[in-house]
Amino acid sequence: MKTYKVDLDYESSLFDPVYSADSSASKRIIREFEYVFFLIEKEKCILKNFKDYEKKYLEHLKTLGFSIPDFNPHAQKFNFWWGSHHDFKTEQLLNSKITSAKLGLEFGWGFHEGAIVSSLDELKIHLQKFPFKENWIIKRPHSFSGIGHYHFQQQALNESAIEKILSSPALLEPVYERIFDIGTTFVIENKKIQRQFMVENFNSQAGGFLGGAGSENVDKFKKYILERYSFDLSELEDVTLKIAKKYMELGAISNVQIDSFIYKDNGQLKLYPLVEVNYRKTMGLVIQSLADKFQHKSHIEWKVLAAKNSGAIDENPDWIKLSPAGNHFHSYFKIF
Repeated sequence: MKTYKVDLDYESSLFDPVYSADSSASKRIIREFEYVFFLIEKEKCILKNFKDYEKKYLEHLKTLGFSIPDFNPHAQKFNFWWGSHHDFKTEQLLNSKITSAKLGLEFGWGFHEGAIVSSLDELKIHLQKFPFKENWIIKRPHSFSGIGHYHFQQQALNESAIEKILSSPALLEPVYERIFDIGTTFVIENKKIQRQFMVENFNSQAGGFLGGAGSENVDKFKKYILERYSFDLSELEDVTLKIAKKYMELGAISNVQIDSFIYKDNGQLKLYPLVEVNYRKTMGLVIQSLADKFQHKSHIEWKVLAAKNSGAIDENPDWIKLSPAGNHFHSYFKIF
């Protein structure tokens, strides 16, 4: 049997110059969300676990139809599970927001009012091109889940805060009136796309991940979105396939997730196809794994909440808890 490590510190291993697999930060994120391995992985295998799991919790997951691996926390030889780890430079390229921004500009998939800026002067020059856009966001190109994002108003620049982010090139864009967010995953094996699926991502205003919704297949998911938001995702379905193929040309050999959103402009809903690309496993796989288990239903929702905010949902029997005891974030799913 294969042994796996849930390397949720994958982005740090690519971009953090002082990264250490043994650091407290790396171990903390793995302990917090290592359990997603149980929710996704179906292979009979061994897990190099960083967290101990109560027997009652594992039995609970078994009753829901999830596979539980054998455990070996001291394993010295293992396969990485979250990231690909096949070519360091290629993986940096494919996970960088600069790559997605450049492709968006080149092919009309996004970033049409944005700029890659390296100095405060460059930022100010770009802002002058859009004097009527007040709210902006600047992002570090290698951040995730809203970390390293800074919102500001054009007429109230905090230059010292922005200059800290501009220690390296960053992405500058107006803030759009986002209505909902979509993650489209392409499962790639043996240089071929084996599956395409879509999920709705629930995100905080700061970009933090809060869960999502999904259905058995793309057609059923498109129906869910059409009924909920009166928006047809057919164009996004086609465009994301083109984006995935472009990433395959750049060297992608495993999972690609394309983040997109729909926003309101002058009262109309519009599509922003390419925000960024995650070349790795994502939480969208959890959502789809749950949806696959309940194919006869319209959709499922998965929510991720800070423990201090989970009291009400804890008391609601319609929501089934999936996270283990002792976590700072609790997660639950519901069938619709």
